[in-house]
Amino acid sequence: MITSINLKAVASYDPVNGVQINDLKKVNFFFGFNGSGKSTVAKYLHNLSLKTNEQNTDYANCSNVGYDNTKHHILTFNEDFIEENFNRNQELKGVFSLNQANDIIDKQIETENDLIKNYESLSFKYQHFIEKLEIDKQAKYDDLLSHCWNQRTVFSTFSKISLAYSGSRLNHFQEVNRQIQNTQGTIFTLSNLTATYQRLYENEIRKIGLTVSGKIYRDIRELEIKIDKLLQEVIIGNEDVDIASLIQTLNSRNWVEAGVTYLDKTGNICPFCQNETVDRNLIEQFNLFFDETYKKKIAEIEGSKNLYKQKTDLLLNSLLEIQNVFNPNNLVSNSVIALKSLFEDNIDTIQFKLNHSNERKSLISLSSKKLELSSIVKAIKENDQLYSDLDSNKQSLLIEIWKYIAAKCETEINDFELRKLKYNRITTLANQLKTDYDNKVITSRQAIESLRNQTINTKEAVDNINIILKNSGFEGFEIDERNKVNNISRYYLKRPNTTNTNSIFKSLSEGEKNFISFLYFFQLCVGTDDIQSNGSKKKIIVIDDPVSSLDSQALFVVATLIHDLIRQKGKSPKSDLQQFLNTAIDQVYVLTHNQYFYKEVSFDRRPICTDWWHLVISKINNKTKVVGDRYRKVFDDYSLLWKSLKDVKAAMPGNATMNILIANTMRRIIDSYVNFIGIGKDTWAVVLNEDKNNPEYYIKCAFISTINDESHKITALDGVYYQKIINEQPQILFDVFISIFKSIGKEHYEMMMDEQI
Repeated sequence: MITSINLKAVASYDPVNGVQINDLKKVNFFFGFNGSGKSTVAKYLHNLSLKTNEQNTDYANCSNVGYDNTKHHILTFNEDFIEENFNRNQELKGVFSLNQANDIIDKQIETENDLIKNYESLSFKYQHFIEKLEIDKQAKYDDLLSHCWNQRTVFSTFSKISLAYSGSRLNHFQEVNRQIQNTQGTIFTLSNLTATYQRLYENEIRKIGLTVSGKIYRDIRELEIKIDKLLQEVIIGNEDVDIASLIQTLNSRNWVEAGVTYLDKTGNICPFCQNETVDRNLIEQFNLFFDETYKKKIAEIEGSKNLYKQKTDLLLNSLLEIQNVFNPNNLVSNSVIALKSLFEDNIDTIQFKLNHSNERKSLISLSSKKLELSSIVKAIKENDQLYSDLDSNKQSLLIEIWKYIAAKCETEINDFELRKLKYNRITTLANQLKTDYDNKVITSRQAIESLRNQTINTKEAVDNINIILKNSGFEGFEIDERNKVNNISRYYLKRPNTTNTNSIFKSLSEGEKNFISFLYFFQLCVGTDDIQSNGSKKKIIVIDDPVSSLDSQALFVVATLIHDLIRQKGKSPKSDLQQFLNTAIDQVYVLTHNQYFYKEVSFDRRPICTDWWHLVISKINNKTKVVGDRYRKVFDDYSLLWKSLKDVKAAMPGNATMNILIANTMRRIIDSYVNFIGIGKDTWAVVLNEDKNNPEYYIKCAFISTINDESHKITALDGVYYQKIINEQPQILFDVFISIFKSIGKEHYEMMMDEQI
């Protein structure tokens, strides 16, 4: 197989470095306009097939990698083939010559039939196995649906809730699957869901509207700080008084202080012993010991105690008010009991200080109950929020229930998915084996068909060509046998139902000649010609523009026949996709300028050999360029006209050597645009106000005249037109072209040329 070609110093191919065509495959589709250098490729390949003394020296600088004339036989269909086989010679060469006995072929067919029976038996075995797997998989799937469905029964006690999809296990399962895919975060437990259900549906929810007063809390805390400071202070009487040491020694300050209060009533009689032992000096000593500073501090503590009692009562009362309407799980009542005990203990502590002013004491801070109070505030807020969001919370509960069901089903679903992967892998393998045996059946049947075709004699092959002619609409002529030379039949073209042996080839239309020539060439490709030395060689087939002058029906037939030449060996294994069914063919080149034929013949949905390559041949500034790719990159004719014009402009020389090409391209674009795209545009308005002495006037007229006269038709202005453009700068043509499109399609020009005007 030829893997690369270098065309150098021939036609429009670079004379220095040449043009390298690499990565050639088994099937190579070439597309290029006439004159681009496409036929040079075909002629070079044909030249390789000639004897050394017959080869054209024009290709002396060209080279290739892969061609071996001892192994390859190149068959080329082009104008030279038609000229050689028909125009110069009215007779057709023999198409087929049989080399094997029919009894050998019969034995081969019998062997293939035995293989078919065996392959069909194995295929049936695997088909049965696949069906059994499918039944088992369906059973496991039904079990999974039941498991997922049964999770609904967990919520049967939620009588006031109706879960969706109650009538369809499949829809229920699909919802569970959707939840598994979308669920993130924490999944509620059943106890959480039950509690939420009770709270939302079974418990009476009402708005509380009350809360723990933050102001009272802060007032009590501030008062605690003040009282704590007083309780930490040691309060004693005036130590400068003589009696102070005795009071301190006896630690009887409180006792003495209590007794002094009675002296106002008893005078000099002691309130304790009832004797006249108290004189004025002692009373004065007592009064000096319990001075104003002492009394003031005691009074401050007493006042703080009363205020503390007042504030704490306010807090307790507010809590009792809340307790009357809201006390979930005894949250508020427990807090009331705890606070009441704390406040009573603190008041006792203050009272103890009043009785023992010289001792330090501390209060139990209300902050120790801050958490419980915050819980009450939070519970009230949550309750009131729950009341406000009751409907949305109920909807959220439904979502959480689905998430819970999905979580309970996730493991089983994942297990089934893993099992399903195993089922699919086994099924795929079994299907592959079944397909392999089915393909072997097909291959054997194709082999049988091929063997049967080998028994067809030359006359039957000719009949096949005649059938193709008739089915393609060419009913004015047919092929008939004239004589045999060396047991090889020779044929000629004749009118149906006549005995005249004179060939009518010259009377055929150009399209008919091309079509019958290709049919003959096709038979050479699938059979053997009369050159026996080529029988064992692999064929390299080159087809250059086979659809010239053909109608669309004949074009389709030619494309179908080429598909038959490049048909893939089989669908599997993968290597068979890249091989030809016809093992006598090693490589195929198809070259064309017809875009419709190019798309049809390279249509990759056909069962053709997948080892293909697409190549686009173009010529700019009289230099040919070839670009290859795995995928087709050919525009439609109209887009290619614009692309050609754009490429020429980008590489535009300063002289007028390309003016005719530029002008013709512009004329075809204007013609196509006005007739198919710009319908309704008055193109003649472009020149109504044009100065006839302006050199651009006649060029514009020549362009616009093509709208009413076909592009290739000679008009009254054509002589003037060609005389004008051959001496103009190329930029003048582009200026005229832009001026016209400013009137008939400014936006279209800017889009196609990718420039602003």
